[in-house]
Amino acid sequence: MKILALGGLTLAAFVISAPAHADPLGATLLAQYFSVNLSDPDFPGPNATVASGSSLGPNGLPVASGNNDLTGSNEVTWWSPGFNPHVQATGTGLITLPYASNMFAPNSTGTDDANQFETAILTGNFSLAGQGTVTFNVGSDDDTFVYIDGVLFGQNPGIHAVTTVSFATPTLNAGTHQLKIFYADRQHVGAYLSLDVASDVVITPPSVPEPASWAMMLGGFGLVGGAMRSRRKAAVTFA
Repeated sequence: MKILALGGLTLAAFVISAPAHADPLGATLLAQYFSVNLSDPDFPGPNATVASGSSLGPNGLPVASGNNDLTGSNEVTWWSPGFNPHVQATGTGLITLPYASNMFAPNSTGTDDANQFETAILTGNFSLAGQGTVTFNVGSDDDTFVYIDGVLFGQNPGIHAVTTVSFATPTLNAGTHQLKIFYADRQHVGAYLSLDVASDVVITPPSVPEPASWAMMLGGFGLVGGAMRSRRKAAVTFA
């Protein structure tokens, strides 16, 4: 039985070697929301085993083994309507930091996960003026996978009570880097996410697709899925 702390995922505090400020300005991530129906064998089901240092697969999904929902490239499909018939894209939005919300479908506006589970992808870009590292403190219930430039460097996987871990990136070069966080609620107890930044940073998400473009993207995922089935040391700016 899970013991909840704030009900679900708590993703807190980017800690960067810069002066700390309680209320950073202009901190925003792009959120893509999905719902997973209860017939999916992995909700609940076997845990995804994703190796630290592994790269995202050819379809931009975490690569794992020992899991039912896999493409031909062993990608976990909890965030892909094109590959997984149990998954439905429900919308996109902007998360402004500091952020705290239940993560109940649809689009974190629901009241429980009795009938469906929510998964989400959070994306943003950040720039380093010089070489440096970024440390993340992540508490999650359930799965969380954290990628920088498409490479996994931190995770809190599996169905579990809220637990908190700290991740430090490898030394990153000056320039722009991509942050991508994959989240999945997979048990009928609760779902929650909070996110804050402990440093004086600015975060700007990638462009939000227009509705028509988003529909075309989802259609493309469906076509690809069918084909697959048939065969800081310096000041930091998130931008």
